[in-house]
Amino acid sequence: MTTDQDWQILGRRDPYFGVLTDERFRRDRMTPEVLEAFFRTGREEAAALVADSRKHLGEVSTSRTLEFGCGVGRLLIPFAELSEYSVGIDISDAMRQEAASNCSRFNCRNVKFVRSLDELGDSETFTFIYSYIVLQHIATRRGLDVVDALLNRLEKGGCAALHVTYGHAKYMQTLGVAPWHRRSILRRIRQPFSQWLRRLRGREPKMQMNAYPLNRLFFLVQKHGIHSGGFRYTNHYGHFGLILFLKRE
Repeated sequence: MTTDQDWQILGRRDPYFGVLTDERFRRDRMTPEVLEAFFRTGREEAAALVADSRKHLGEVSTSRTLEFGCGVGRLLIPFAELSEYSVGIDISDAMRQEAASNCSRFNCRNVKFVRSLDELGDSETFTFIYSYIVLQHIATRRGLDVVDALLNRLEKGGCAALHVTYGHAKYMQTLGVAPWHRRSILRRIRQPFSQWLRRLRGREPKMQMNAYPLNRLFFLVQKHGIHSGGFRYTNHYGHFGLILFLKRE
């Protein structure tokens, strides 16, 4: 069973918690006030992404925006309000359905939802592409392919804000990277079995956290003709990361 199937399960069971792993956002604890707080975090983070993009990249157009991993629309809605046309991509059918319902509630009529980039027309490009706290949950080899495909959709003069994680604070001795010894190899072997047991017992899947090799990531960036940008460091419970702000000249 792939992580795609894990997100189908999370989307059906607890979509808001699947987006932000805060116990306040569990489905059985959701109130109008909590829902308002949830979407307020999205507005704050969307505003920060735009502000940081402008700080690092100068002029930024949000006329045609694309979000990879839109979830229930937490960031998608504020970006749609800034856009003429907005696309939300999410692998989870239930997440997309919830996002569509939320877009209607906020009167966002300019949004298209798709399951993957493959569902878009070959010539469809965007002025602003973003993904936040999403790629970390995708195996790095596949995630780098996603970054490659996203940057291929970026218009000339367009900007991107892409978040990845690259290491963990608990691995200080090896500079954030898990050491390659027998126990770590056995843990990698056990992980799929552990996920299978969780599903068998009716428990929600455990979210993967993946560290990206930055040399390969930056190689992809330059491959797409992007030669300037900036970044902001992030730290989510010891998972070190950064948001890359990129502009195709």
